[in-house]
Amino acid sequence: MDLASYPVQISDNASLNRSEQARLRCALAKELEVAGNYETACTVLSEFWPRVGQRPQTEDLSAGAGAELLLRAGALTGWSGSLKQLADYQHLAKDLITESERIFSSLGEASKVLEAHIELALCYWREAAFDEARVLLQSVAERSASVSDELKIVALLRSAEVERSATRLSDAMQFLKEALPLVEASSNHALKGNFHNTHGNVLTSLGASENRSDYIDQSLIEFAAASFHFEQAGHIRYRARVENNLGFLFARIGRFDEAHQHLDDARRLFVSLREHGSVAQIDETRARALLAQGRNSDAERIVRTAVNTLQKGSDLAFLGESLTTHGTALARLGRTEQAQATLERAIAVGEESGDLEGAGHAALTVIEELAEHLSEHALRALYERADELLKGSQHPERLKRLRACARRLIAAKDAPARRDFAAKPFVYASEKTAEIVRYAHNIAVTDRPALISGETGTGKEVLARLLHEWSGRRGKFVAVNCAALSESILESQLFGHLKGSFTDAIEDHIGAVRIAVGGTLFLDEIGELSSENQGKLLRLIECGEVCTVGSPMPEHVDVRIIAATNHDLKQDVARGVFRSDLFYRLSAFHVEIPPLRERPEDIPAIARHFIEEASTRHGKRLGFTPESLERMRQLPLKGNARELRAMIERTFLLAADGSEISAQAVETVLVRESQKAGFSDAWAGCSLEEEVRLYESNLIRLALDASKGQLTHAARLLGITHQGLAFILNGRQKELLGERKPANKRRVSILRAQPKGGGRPRKSDKKADA
Repeated sequence: MDLASYPVQISDNASLNRSEQARLRCALAKELEVAGNYETACTVLSEFWPRVGQRPQTEDLSAGAGAELLLRAGALTGWSGSLKQLADYQHLAKDLITESERIFSSLGEASKVLEAHIELALCYWREAAFDEARVLLQSVAERSASVSDELKIVALLRSAEVERSATRLSDAMQFLKEALPLVEASSNHALKGNFHNTHGNVLTSLGASENRSDYIDQSLIEFAAASFHFEQAGHIRYRARVENNLGFLFARIGRFDEAHQHLDDARRLFVSLREHGSVAQIDETRARALLAQGRNSDAERIVRTAVNTLQKGSDLAFLGESLTTHGTALARLGRTEQAQATLERAIAVGEESGDLEGAGHAALTVIEELAEHLSEHALRALYERADELLKGSQHPERLKRLRACARRLIAAKDAPARRDFAAKPFVYASEKTAEIVRYAHNIAVTDRPALISGETGTGKEVLARLLHEWSGRRGKFVAVNCAALSESILESQLFGHLKGSFTDAIEDHIGAVRIAVGGTLFLDEIGELSSENQGKLLRLIECGEVCTVGSPMPEHVDVRIIAATNHDLKQDVARGVFRSDLFYRLSAFHVEIPPLRERPEDIPAIARHFIEEASTRHGKRLGFTPESLERMRQLPLKGNARELRAMIERTFLLAADGSEISAQAVETVLVRESQKAGFSDAWAGCSLEEEVRLYESNLIRLALDASKGQLTHAARLLGITHQGLAFILNGRQKELLGERKPANKRRVSILRAQPKGGGRPRKSDKKADA
């Protein structure tokens, strides 16, 4: 239809009475609606229906014309509510359509009654009320002789979409097969496009659940056909939906660059149409792709915006999916409490709307993502809930996940010794850190030693505890700090040589190795281990043997060794202070954790985690703005996560409940040198003179370090004279005098030391000696 021609068609029929005008406008609006031009369709009806959300003016119309107007207004209200995420619009739409259905029924217009049923079913589908939608569409199927072929196609396609959303994929495919001959005989490009798009979606779901690559290939063909027919129909919205579906498909098969390209195209189209709900659905799809890439922080930020948009409307199925995706992202960022609350809300939304499949999916996600933080009782309750919700599921992948969760529950019951062990999450957001965590997860199952290196405060012990948890070992996790104990006590801790020393921390005085039997022995600061104990540790690794005083035979033990260090052990080997054979045994699986300054993308996520912990511990709620968290990326965290935790802890101790921490406060802390600075009062104890002195001190220290203590070279780096730097050091920076390299005395030539003819040295020679 030529959209520009509709005012002419209306004005050319000015001789028609008001009821006839209403019917004409409804017919034109329906054509526009099929073409996806919903705003123009509403404009066509504006003489009888001033605005969406109001009841049309039917008082001076015939019963049939009034019913027709109510039907079209109801259908367009449903579309507007879905596209713009307007609250209660699906209820308004159902009221209008139901009223039209009653009038059509009283007039004996059976085909119009069934058309109303089709529109009502669409409203129920948007609300995830799949059973109600099925009943209405079944009524159309039972009286199909009363409707046109085009309405039959619409009913069958909507039935297929309902079953696909409920993951009853075989039923969806059956409806598509029934629709195929009617679609092939039709010349309606919009209907053809809808058929191919729905078929592509069903094939995508089948391909993923049954691991069928041929279905994935066929779905690409279906989406290409859908895009062609929608382009022919001039249906921009549905073309955008095809782009979204392609983005989802490419993300499922790991082709992320192509996925994001299609999602960019879809989002651009929907933004141009100002469809906030559709934009939110695109963002949810993108968040899934980002999660698959390990970009958890980006995924959380994007899907959070989608949830905020979708919860304003009535599309509960999409809201439930977005909440589940958001909960997954929060869990992977270590924000456990928020993740659990979000996923519980997703379950509630699914149960309230009747989307039991979506609710079951959310329940499974809680078990999969948060099992380590839940008690056995809570896990059992969640599993029983998921099992009940999914009892009618036909989704192979989801049922497979349900069985995996059952096995997990059985394993938790059979391992009582490990139920009390709850490792803290390793919080991260960057892809660089995600690769490290994935590698750690892969090596967790081996019994061979592992070495974790990194600066103080990077989370070496946190990762070691996770390695133990992921390993499935039933024994204990025992941590020993090799630098914090004296030689005799350390020996007792590790190998049980001495009875009665430091026994409070050692069960039955038998040593850490034997306590950790069947589990993991974590040796922190391994570089501090004595040469003698290095040899004993090597024997333990190579032979699984421990020799104890008073025992004629070595004792065989099963223990996995994880060592950690902030040293460069290669240099220690080169200096002869660490055994090379032990180093190579330990570093067979080496995990190096970079400092936070090399992965600033992780800092906001880690900060949120510490904020949640501190809030729970202190019973306070402080508001850190998103901008303040982002600004923390620039903090010079020499102590890494440990220093960041201390800064946030200090903020909670000093700030009043309900305070807000702004980006400006973080910026002030960032530029200040004084350790008195904190987020709660960024200007506390500020002295410009002291701040400048500290800044100067840090800069001079760096220059002296770079010049290896040579004063002249350091002065050149700082852009000042030798005398100027010496003046500063002997004045306001005396604490740095020890950083400089002592000046070498200049040796004076014997020939120059004595003047011609002997006698006293010349004055110039004295200056040279000085």
